[in-house]
Amino acid sequence: MPVTTSNTTGNIEITLNCYHNCDDVQLFWRTKVEKQVDGHIPGCLGFMIERQRKTKEGAWDKTEMLRNRIGFSGLEIGAGGDGAELPGTPSRSSDIWPFQRYEWTDHGANNGETVRYRVSAVALPDGGVPGTSVLEPIADTGWTEAIAVDADYGRGLFAYFNRGFVLSQFVARIARKNGWTAADIKEKTKDIEEPLRRFLSGELRVALLNLLDEAINNPGLSLYAALYELSDKELIGRLQLLRGRAHIVLSNGSEKSADGNEKSRTALRASEVDVRDRMLASKGLGHNKFVVLVRTSNGKALKVWTGSANWASTGLCTQVNNGILIENEEIAHIYLDQWQRLADAGNGFPKALVDSNAQSPRARGNIDVWFTRVRNVSKKNIDLGSDLQALVDIVNGAKQVILYVMFQPGPELLGSILKRASGIYVHGVVSTVLPGAMEKFELMGVGKNSKEYKTALVQPQGLAGGFSSWVGELTRAQFLGPGGIGHAITHSKMIVIDPFSDDCKVITGSHNFSKSASEKNDENFIIVHGNRDLAEAYAVECLATYDHYRWRAYVKEATNAGKNVQSHLSKDPIWQENYLSEERKRHLDIWSK
Repeated sequence: MPVTTSNTTGNIEITLNCYHNCDDVQLFWRTKVEKQVDGHIPGCLGFMIERQRKTKEGAWDKTEMLRNRIGFSGLEIGAGGDGAELPGTPSRSSDIWPFQRYEWTDHGANNGETVRYRVSAVALPDGGVPGTSVLEPIADTGWTEAIAVDADYGRGLFAYFNRGFVLSQFVARIARKNGWTAADIKEKTKDIEEPLRRFLSGELRVALLNLLDEAINNPGLSLYAALYELSDKELIGRLQLLRGRAHIVLSNGSEKSADGNEKSRTALRASEVDVRDRMLASKGLGHNKFVVLVRTSNGKALKVWTGSANWASTGLCTQVNNGILIENEEIAHIYLDQWQRLADAGNGFPKALVDSNAQSPRARGNIDVWFTRVRNVSKKNIDLGSDLQALVDIVNGAKQVILYVMFQPGPELLGSILKRASGIYVHGVVSTVLPGAMEKFELMGVGKNSKEYKTALVQPQGLAGGFSSWVGELTRAQFLGPGGIGHAITHSKMIVIDPFSDDCKVITGSHNFSKSASEKNDENFIIVHGNRDLAEAYAVECLATYDHYRWRAYVKEATNAGKNVQSHLSKDPIWQENYLSEERKRHLDIWSK
């Protein structure tokens, strides 16, 4: 549930709602002036955001002012009244460069911290100069209650996300400072001690290492994993420390005529790790990325990790990925049984494995577990596989909101999601739309030029050149092209349905929501029903990813069309009227509960 606060100053009321996951807090605020919702505040040049962190002693620490990178026009880099700036990183505290919007994602709130926020409307003092003068508060929300930023969403569920936004100002400025190319960035993320690696991998890497360390430090535990890509030195090193207590079903990765995991396979076996080959070549992909912790003495499965992140530096750092830890013995046993079936299947897809997958979902409490392939490819397969059909049914049953981040989905399930955009709130990001899929969407009436398409789906872009005080970023073509970083910008496979209701659903795992995932590959995904805290955490990640890439897509789109893109703050309070379009009001309606 969101943390909410509201305060009235004179005839101005401002209400603030805050949502969080393990690494971000999203803030949404609404105004009411003379009892008019979204009323314009006279003289308001924007909003400043204050944050406080709780100390170890339980007291609130000094007030921090969140900073804005967008300034007023006509100012040189380095101007401002709040102290020296790092070279090439212009920003100002938001009481000087306010936020001219009604929402913000705070990336400065860290896992394990307790924080609170206050948002204030601000105006220029008499005789003041926009961009250099400290602005004066007009009205504020008051301080929120304490927000515990962590990954625990109850019922034994813990969700983790990385910060794999390579097409960003943070990475662009580091790359410019060091003279790094795309290839250099990719290599640097392999270095265990590289600060950029640690930043981009975020809480996802930390949680995965903690899980491995739990097994390493407890001689009574064993680890069972089914992995698609395994090349990250830090993760391989942890598995080597487990020696015979680690049992790995290891695919050949994406290589169809060779072993993409040959070096890691050899290294693990040299350390006496139990490695079971699953060399599928052109038969399909052994695409799982799950881990089960087991008590060795009695074979009891204790907890399971799944999600989208491959065990490679790209999976940890340069792609948007997620992981979920499920501390539920029944669910863990379901995955342990699947591990054994995969180990028994060897280098193929025997009938016993496919028939067992077809018995999905395996439901325990509020969690459904699915394994694929649910059937083999056949010309007789006119309808959808049971997995995709179940997902389509869930999408069609959504009442208010669908949020998603995907890598490479097929025409279904994505087509059904986009069709819902004309009736409910749908926002999402897809790294790559498969050939032929866009034509299918156009046949459904959700074409490239329609409002529904642009609202419902964006593809990741970077800023090709400078923008105001921003520096040029790595572009989509540079990321994906020869000498680039890889083939996935967003690699998560997550869908959130109606996150603000008791009937919410979170869908995540390795499954790419495509026919190949349904009928060709080893995959898994879970559907978590009714855990609103978890749904809100995934919603925060989905919307933060959407906002990051939607704005960049808009800049690229507008620039290509020869349109002027506003790159500075407005000095006129009329910005409120210009900003609060009907579409944005609808957006705030959804998040301001």
